[in-house]
Amino acid sequence: MNKIVIFDWGGVVESHENNMEELMQIRVDTIKRFNESLSREEILSRWTNITTKGNNAGAVSDIKEIKEWLALIERNMEIDVPLAEFVSTYNEEGRKIKYYKDVVEYAHSIKEECQIAILSNLLPIDKDRIDYQYDLSKFNHVYLSFEIGLRKPDSKIYEHVTKDLNVNPKDILFIDDDKDNITAAKEYGWNTCEAFGYELDKIKTSVKNFLNTK
Repeated sequence: MNKIVIFDWGGVVESHENNMEELMQIRVDTIKRFNESLSREEILSRWTNITTKGNNAGAVSDIKEIKEWLALIERNMEIDVPLAEFVSTYNEEGRKIKYYKDVVEYAHSIKEECQIAILSNLLPIDKDRIDYQYDLSKFNHVYLSFEIGLRKPDSKIYEHVTKDLNVNPKDILFIDDDKDNITAAKEYGWNTCEAFGYELDKIKTSVKNFLNTK
């Protein structure tokens, strides 16, 4: 099976229909568990995905820098809590977000016809949630931005994945809800399907056409 279908996560599996409102809410609810005095607006304005070294935490594979970023979040929010407890609370709140179980079931169902993979821009503290929703152990390949140090739509991430898979770009179908990510993947030679998780019929049609193409 040389053909590979690569799924995005946010927007394709996890629902971001309400302009990422649910994602913003888990940040608020997490911080409120430790500091009730901060308003929603203060929490969202103080939250940062940028590390102390100026990098996006979703593209950092250095464990020390990731820990420094989490410590920065705590300082910004005026909280003092063990990092493990903070992450556990964030994960607990995150599991409340709606996700498309039918997309997950479909992804797992096509493993007899092709390999399946994940490619997602992900903050380190979101990994537990993506594993809970997707069951990463069922995927042949998993590419998470913070683990490989690259983020979509940087062309280098598509190059990295293609080389790691050791396949021709034309043997890859990439499903993502972000136009910029899709455009960059298409420019690299991948087949693409721009779709949200609620467009499962569109995803199925794209996969079927891809698998039937020689």
